[in-house]
Amino acid sequence: MKPSKNKFLHATVPKAIALASIFALGFVSASALALASNTSPPDDKTLQDVVVKGIEYQPNMLREDGSNVKVKKQLKGAKPLVANSNAPTPLTLSKRAPLLRESARSNDDPDFWIYDSFVTLTVDLDYDGYYSSFTLEFDVDTVYLSAPIYAVIYTSTSDVFTPFYTTEVYNINGDNTQDAIIVENQLVTGFPSNDYELMVMIYDAETDEVVAVTDGTDDADLAILSLESENYEYVETVEVVVIENGGALGIGLIAGLCLLAYRRLKS
Repeated sequence: MKPSKNKFLHATVPKAIALASIFALGFVSASALALASNTSPPDDKTLQDVVVKGIEYQPNMLREDGSNVKVKKQLKGAKPLVANSNAPTPLTLSKRAPLLRESARSNDDPDFWIYDSFVTLTVDLDYDGYYSSFTLEFDVDTVYLSAPIYAVIYTSTSDVFTPFYTTEVYNINGDNTQDAIIVENQLVTGFPSNDYELMVMIYDAETDEVVAVTDGTDDADLAILSLESENYEYVETVEVVVIENGGALGIGLIAGLCLLAYRRLKS
């Protein structure tokens, strides 16, 4: 006796549901695995994509000929690609993680402070109001007669700051205003068009401890800076086609008209 349609359906539906469930679970697992494999630590990827070229110098420290001693650098995520000095900058090798504003500002040392800072936006290739180059100048003071320090410059569009430039070690002398440092930054990649805030952290070069911090909350010059890296600068190329008149064509035309006039006069 053949099974009825109802019995056949009752036997088939559970199998179909089970197969569909297995397929769905497999698809979800595969998707989760793919997502996990594609989400490597975002901080590392961001730091690798950030490339900055910089020139740093102290404007009041001059050679005998009156020129500045300038240090040129190219950095990737605050780590130098080419070493230009033997001066130690341990932070570039060990402390590259992004920082929260609160944690960064919790280590100030009363023996050091940043007297003032200035930012000048310099290059906007596509004239869209976002600059790919800027100059940062800051003056660090201390209660000590002299102290070796270095600075790490961070950037942010929120309360999480990421390092993008590390200076060489240099000396400051008490509260002397003649030991300020200037860093000319050229953003190559890693900065989408946005309004950024800068944070400057000063480290004791002998202990690698944070001794002074400033950001946009206490210095308006470091807040709301319209920046973008060079790969976001768009410059439209305009092709100009010039059609020249005259020359050999003009002479030929004039000669032809003269010949036509001469024949008419003869006839």
